[in-house]
Order: sequence, then structure tokens, then C-alpha cells
Amino acid sequence: MQDTKAPDLLQLDTVSFDADLPFLAQVREGDYSPRLQRETRLALRVLAAPGETPDDSNPVLLRLEAKLDLALEVSLLERHPDRPTCTPCRLGLNSVAWQDSQSWPLGQPLLISLYPNPDSALSLCLNGYVTQCDSLSQQHHLLVADIRGTFDLDTHLMWEKWVFRRHRRAILER
Repeated sequence: MQDTKAPDLLQLDTVSFDADLPFLAQVREGDYSPRLQRETRLALRVLAAPGETPDDSNPVLLRLEAKLDLALEVSLLERHPDRPTCTPCRLGLNSVAWQDSQSWPLGQPLLISLYPNPDSALSLCLNGYVTQCDSLSQQHHLLVADIRGTFDLDTHLMWEKWVFRRHRRAILER
């Protein structure tokens, strides 16, 4: 059920999609903060919202939505001026896989910063821990992290909607 854009990534056991996205894994110090949980939940609401607009959409509403999108981006760019580099990654329902220049020990708690669109400052902060690390060389490692600790029931449903939408789009693009 996975697409094959990035064969150098480890397999996930659920529906997934591959992408090159701004992505950063770092050691999580302390608990997954309520502020990060709230920001990620709000970002997932944007990502899980219906994306297709009917051809007969009201132009005034479309302009209003474009203005709101612009205001959101300006606000986010001010708050997050720097983004990590684009990294090949595979995003699934319960875990993520990526390539990294560093090896991580199994069980290592991580804070994963992910920007779902390389051209946007909208970010997700995922709470995870390393479940697999395969070293291909001293500078090339393939990792998988379990991210289920990020989500409550409602947030996980939004994450699922977004992952399934991207998965279907990847199938159509093949």
C-alpha cells in the first residue's frame, strides 16, 4: 500500500506516502509541551479540511480564503523564519521514516519538526521515539519513529485524513 518514490526509506506497516519535506528530528527534552500539541492540532485542522473547491465557488469567498491564507503564512513566517532542509521521508498513520546523517539509539525520544508543504511555514511538531535505525554508512542512516504519542483521538483522525489524501494523490500521480 506504499508508493515507491523513495526506495531508500524503510517500510512502514500502514498506508503511507513519500515526499521531500523540510524535516528535522531532534532529541526531545522533557514532556511534549501543551503549546506544541495545540499548534500541531490546529495545523492538522487546516491540513485535514476539504481541499477541493467546486467550480461554482463564490469568488468573494475564494478571495477571502486567499487573504486568510496570506495572513496565516505571514504570521507563521515571522514565528518560524528558518526551516530545516528538505529530507526524503515516508509518513504513515503511526510512524515516520527518514534518512539522517546521524544514528539514533532505539527508544530515543524525539521531537520531529515537519513542514507539510516546502513552500509554507505551517509546521507540525510530532512526538515520537526511534523504533528502527539501520546504518548504511557512517553518514547515512535510515530511521523509523513511532509518532502515536503525538495524537489524541480527534487529532489522529485529522492526521489520518491528511495521510490518506496524500497517499491517494501519490497513487494518482504514478
